[in-house]
Amino acid sequence: MKKVLLLNPPYPAEEHPSPSYGLMALAAYIISKGYDVKIEDYIIENCSMDRFQSVIDQYKPDVVGATAVSMTVNKSLSILRDYKSLSPNIITVIGGPHATFDSIGMLNSGVVDFVVRGEGEITFSELLDTLSNGGDISSVNGISYKLNGKIFHTPDRDLIQDINILPFPARHLVALSKYKAMDFPINMATSRGCPHSCIFCLGRKMVGQRLRYFHVDRVVDEFEMLSKMGFSQINISDDLFTSNKKRCMEICNGIVSRGIKQRWSAFARIDTVSEDLLQKLKEAGCADLCFGIESGDQNILNRVKKRITLSKCQAVADMCKRAGITPLASFILGLPGETEETLMNTLRFARNLNMDLGIHILAPFPGTEIREKAKEYGLHIFTDDWDLYDANRSVSSTGGVSPEKIDKVVNDFYDSLNNYMKSLASKKKSGEKLSENDETMLRKSEIYNFYMDLIKRKLIEDFNTASGLDGKVFLDGEVFIEELSAHIHKKLGNDTNFISTMLSNLVDKGCIEIVKNNNSMAANWV
Repeated sequence: MKKVLLLNPPYPAEEHPSPSYGLMALAAYIISKGYDVKIEDYIIENCSMDRFQSVIDQYKPDVVGATAVSMTVNKSLSILRDYKSLSPNIITVIGGPHATFDSIGMLNSGVVDFVVRGEGEITFSELLDTLSNGGDISSVNGISYKLNGKIFHTPDRDLIQDINILPFPARHLVALSKYKAMDFPINMATSRGCPHSCIFCLGRKMVGQRLRYFHVDRVVDEFEMLSKMGFSQINISDDLFTSNKKRCMEICNGIVSRGIKQRWSAFARIDTVSEDLLQKLKEAGCADLCFGIESGDQNILNRVKKRITLSKCQAVADMCKRAGITPLASFILGLPGETEETLMNTLRFARNLNMDLGIHILAPFPGTEIREKAKEYGLHIFTDDWDLYDANRSVSSTGGVSPEKIDKVVNDFYDSLNNYMKSLASKKKSGEKLSENDETMLRKSEIYNFYMDLIKRKLIEDFNTASGLDGKVFLDGEVFIEELSAHIHKKLGNDTNFISTMLSNLVDKGCIEIVKNNNSMAANWV
């Protein structure tokens, strides 16, 4: 049991995914325990039986482990099923938030041998050791498994008290260059835990109420390392980065004292920021702070245990603007108590709030208080089709406003954004001058769509200078780029000058390299 394959299931590109911090952190820990690990990231790689067979033939994994949130769990199970069909002796494991709170469903799928519940590093490592040594699996805390048709759950594992025992994530196992090409951020964490008890969130139940911190020096070391990798932005993925003002200040001072110039973002709460903290965050390079505001109706905020006030939300928006930080507000429609009136209150509040915003729809995930006490909260959950739990459509109803009405509000919101982008493209094509902001926004959209096509359709990998272009031999890099651009033009239709510029940018950013081999050349992702 020495070869471990970890799987990251496909995830919608429109949700702007980042490299899986959890999988890379897990990989790093089990590597430190002597295991050989490979990550298959199906966000940026082909998810096909041909690829699965190739991985089995070349890597020959003993254990295949997958992660999943609710909206991707069926994809993870499907991929595990395919691997199992190709190599029946493979041991299959699944972990992550959904698996933790739906372990019975996972084991009843007929695909999963073991569920790793909660924090995975030590539990998965002990499971591997026990399987390798032929030990008693019932001695491994934090797992669920099926034996002779009966499901067993071992006791929950205590949270890791000192998370500083964990190594830096094994980022070398993921093709980061493809994420960098699409201008996605790279994640890091400075803590685990969430002291708050919002009824729709799993954070506290997955990582505990007590905050556990990485040492400040370690945080700044990792931040500095990531800042040299060429990503346009680092995202601090803590549930609540601003929980401890003194520590936030120390991290920022560390970044400033080392002269690190890097744009970054983090998650905050309305009641954890102040003028001086925001100024310090800005000085250290923080560009965006995301606030979960959730509703524009105070009664709903109180009911879901958000413990913030609408007046404070507006005050923080103004403070962020003064500090030069962009505040991002996240709203959830369909929370308990939602009516047509409260829905209008939220839309009005969001429109008047001085923040960029995103709007989603309640998804009562397994393990959340809102799901476990749905009847008490007056919530009717009408489907357990996990594919629908993407927070972009209704899967439950409060009875006070129809799911169709909520869906229409969210669809209209995002349709208006898409239509606006289309109008900008049309104006530009007709020669109309755009504002600087609109020009930048349109340019980013065009670049993103191009790179996404380049990666998803594997246009660089499929380009073959020997056979694909009638046996032409290239000695000059510029000529090679021109021919590659022409090849991509045939596939996508973009202007060849635009394509050449984008490819040159990828070379400059270190995302792809032009490799010379004898008298031929090839473009490879780094």
